[in-house]
Amino acid sequence: MSRLLIANDFTEELEESGEPRLATARWHAKRALFFARDHDVLILPEAPDDSFVHYVTALTGTDRSTLAVITPPGAALTPATLTDPAFRDRVRAALTGRTVDAVIPLHPDAAAVDLARGLGLLEAVAGHGFIAQGGGSLANSKAVFRALAAGTGTPVPDGTVCAAVESATGDVHALLEGGHPVIVKHEYRQATKGNEILSPYGGIAPRGAPRLTVLDDRPAVAAYLRDHWGRMTSDGRHRLVVERYFPDSATVFAEFTLTDEGIAAAGQGELLYEPGPSAQIMPVQTVPPELTAELLSGGRELCRALHAMGYRGTVSTDAIVTADGRLFFTEFNGRTTGSTHVYAEIGGRIVGPGHYPLHRVLLEHVAWPVPSFDRAVAALTEAGLAYRPGTRTGVVINTAFDTAYRDVCFCVVAEDLAGARKQREQVLSLFA
Repeated sequence: MSRLLIANDFTEELEESGEPRLATARWHAKRALFFARDHDVLILPEAPDDSFVHYVTALTGTDRSTLAVITPPGAALTPATLTDPAFRDRVRAALTGRTVDAVIPLHPDAAAVDLARGLGLLEAVAGHGFIAQGGGSLANSKAVFRALAAGTGTPVPDGTVCAAVESATGDVHALLEGGHPVIVKHEYRQATKGNEILSPYGGIAPRGAPRLTVLDDRPAVAAYLRDHWGRMTSDGRHRLVVERYFPDSATVFAEFTLTDEGIAAAGQGELLYEPGPSAQIMPVQTVPPELTAELLSGGRELCRALHAMGYRGTVSTDAIVTADGRLFFTEFNGRTTGSTHVYAEIGGRIVGPGHYPLHRVLLEHVAWPVPSFDRAVAALTEAGLAYRPGTRTGVVINTAFDTAYRDVCFCVVAEDLAGARKQREQVLSLFA
């Protein structure tokens, strides 16, 4: 049996659709190789380097000779690409002689369902009815999240969803007037790129947002939102989430897999920011067990609502733990995330087969500057840091080489958090 994996990180809701965004999508999509099994067909926006394919398949035990990789002429898996008749014919040709039992898009986009329908594989897409009617947008909307969280009694920070600059001005000012910093969020943008922190005072580390702006009265709030409304809402096409911001909070997540059979816990961890995403630790290590239990139970409750709506696939439920020990959920993401391949494929497949529970800590570091992918692999090997199956410890490079930023991401596998942090510093010293 074969699966058709569609590495579509780019959808119509994601803005910044110029070349920098497309380049990021091309690079990030190559992580789909970690999910590949024998005889799978992968649709990627750009062909991965041979060294990356060899490295990943050697770790996962996949027979690379059985894989097929298809790339579009425009190097972008946009909805227009996936619905192009000529591209569809190329996919059909690659599937000749293979029996496909699952079509799995990284992002639940209607264009992926349309592709499967054209190939006669509609029933192989889990939750295809929901996705075809725009359900993927609902499962990735920060505004829809707040509505479902309120409806299920899930704890969220004080805040609102605003479709007009006037209502946003009043809601932001009310929080600022109460002495609370505010985080405003674009409804769809990922990886903190659509977030901003507005505060009545300075001196705050803007974790989870690229910038902090101090606003001292309502006229200042009104002027700022009016001047930046187009950027914050994609010229009013999307809504703005206004939410109380808690400085010095920890950010945690729990992912779940939703199938016709039900909801299963998949992975959980912590995100680190400097101020953008810089690392993640799996499973949760520094949060008290009772709050981790609350994260898992609250996340499952949110997933019940999405499951009832018809969503099938991976869901990440994100939350913060405040400095005084309270947990609030902040969003969900109905897609394969940047964490999924770390815990599921590196943790569960490369490290974990036959070893339950895992008894390992995974620490992924984002953006390690290196001369090339091959030089990075060689440096890890020469330093004795590369992953060792015998001890189930060491370092796995878990992305392709990013030619724009000239870096990779890596995942340390260690027996405890202290050991993982020590190995991370050793890796970062290799090309210092």
